[in-house]
Amino acid sequence: MLRPYPFIMSDFASIRGLGRLTVGEMRAAVKDGARFIVFEYVLSFVIGVRRRPSTIYFVRPGQSFFWLALPYNLLTLVFGWWSFPFGPAFTIGAVRDNLRGGRDVSAQVIDDILTAADRQVKARRPASRRR
Repeated sequence: MLRPYPFIMSDFASIRGLGRLTVGEMRAAVKDGARFIVFEYVLSFVIGVRRRPSTIYFVRPGQSFFWLALPYNLLTLVFGWWSFPFGPAFTIGAVRDNLRGGRDVSAQVIDDILTAADRQVKARRPASRRR
């Protein structure tokens, strides 16, 4: 089951791999097969487990995600096991999801970007032209 990620898109510059694409170029790239993905990592403590999303990555068609996921997999494999009973289960799940390409959050990111663009356009309109 896909669960929504609790990140807030307040700073689009934090999306890694996006560069200086315009909204139109980004939408065209997504139509051609590019994706916005997040990876998971797990941090276990003796009495608790944290399963967290990474920063968002823009992955173009044909680009390998293995090297992007590697730091999160290593972090999870070293620090994810140490809480019983959920540490091992969350660790296995996070590494499995990362090796499958992470979680595709393209729809949510595009929606957030378009909403922010609409807000900027409305803010630039003179008050007499707003309806």
